[in-house]
This record gives sequence, structure tokens and C-alpha cells, in this order.
Amino acid sequence: MYAKLINGKLSPAPNSIKKENTVYQNYNLASNEKMLLADGYKLVEETQPSADLKLPQKYYIENEDKIISVYADAYIEPNYREKRMAEYPDPREYLDAMVKINSGNEEMAKNGEQQLQKYYELCLAIKQKYPKE
Repeated sequence: MYAKLINGKLSPAPNSIKKENTVYQNYNLASNEKMLLADGYKLVEETQPSADLKLPQKYYIENEDKIISVYADAYIEPNYREKRMAEYPDPREYLDAMVKINSGNEEMAKNGEQQLQKYYELCLAIKQKYPKE
């Protein structure tokens, strides 16, 4: 493929073009390389991202004779708050435990206390797993 790099974006050569009152069909084919190069188009070399990139983001760079695809890692490590939020138990479990505790039913209140204790333990374990930075 032949293209131009305009403001960091790839602009492929068109399939047909009109130049000097002549319409060229299949203008973007390699057989028209001389004309494409004369018009400022360059051969695009596509590369593969490195396997060690977690979230590869593709962009293009240009040198004298071609345009090359390159990759940068767009992955951003989540902070401790984001990690905690992803693993904290559902807050509805807390609310459900509180309703049971305040139900006036002794058996239900006992179950609510156990549920609340489990909720606290899970939250504290996650806080320990992801301490403040």
C-alpha cells in the first residue's frame, strides 16, 4: 500500500485519480510506483506489535523512503484504589447484613452479624493486598 502521513494519520493513495485531464484507474497499485512516489506517496511497511506489550497502540512514522507502523504500550497500571474497587465485595452484601441485624429477629440478626463480619474480613484482606501507595 502507498500512502501519505498527514498530521500523524495514514492517508492511502486513491484507487483512481485525475491528473492533467487524464483519469488513472488503479492508481494505487505498485505498478504505478514511479507516479505514486512523484506525487509524494510512500510505501507503507506494516509491522507486528511486540508480544510484551499489554495494550499495543499503533501509529506511523515516516522516513525518507517509506512509512512504517510502530507500536507503543498504552497500558497504564491501575493504582491501588482502582485495584481495590475491582475486588471489593458488593456493597449490597453490607446493606443486607445491616437489615438482618436490625430486623428484630434473633436468628436473622445472628446471620447478619456473621455476614457483616465476613464482609469486613474481605474488605480488610483487599486493603492488605493493595496497600496505599
